[in-house]
Amino acid sequence: MNTTPITARGPLFQPAYYRPWLRFIDTTDPADGGGGGGDDKGKQGDEDKQGKTFTQAELDEIVKDRVKRVQSKYADYDDLKSKADGAKSVEDKLADLEQKHAAAEARALRSDIAAAHGISAEDRDLFLTGTDEETLTAQAKRLSEREADRKKQGNRAPNEGKTPLLKADDERAAVRSLFGGGQ
Repeated sequence: MNTTPITARGPLFQPAYYRPWLRFIDTTDPADGGGGGGDDKGKQGDEDKQGKTFTQAELDEIVKDRVKRVQSKYADYDDLKSKADGAKSVEDKLADLEQKHAAAEARALRSDIAAAHGISAEDRDLFLTGTDEETLTAQAKRLSEREADRKKQGNRAPNEGKTPLLKADDERAAVRSLFGGGQ
């Protein structure tokens, strides 16, 4: 006979207090008197419920009463719902008006700053994109400075359309620099 001890190849079972997911479930029926700590009041209430029978007319009357109670409880639901929808529409209108007001103020500010710096309406709409007064003023100053520089220098290109003439020696020097300065 082999006398080597048997060793476990995995985790051993832990006691129940290490396994909180396991719970004791009482499977005894309190009606059988097999424990469970039930009281006599619960048994008597069950017997009353089981002992009474209802006719279809009585059951219909009970259901109608219950439906009337619930309907009376929520009778003003449709009115409240319509008021809530009206409030939402008013809030949407208010938000839309506030947005339009802010856009109108920005347009007026943009126009005032453009007029103060002598910027045309097309340039105003194209180049003045800021939302606050400092940004718009800085953009307008920069645009007016560029316009002044352009007017000062003129819009003239003196050698436009002329091709520079190269002399033969210049051509040879250019070719030599390209091909490594041959002989």
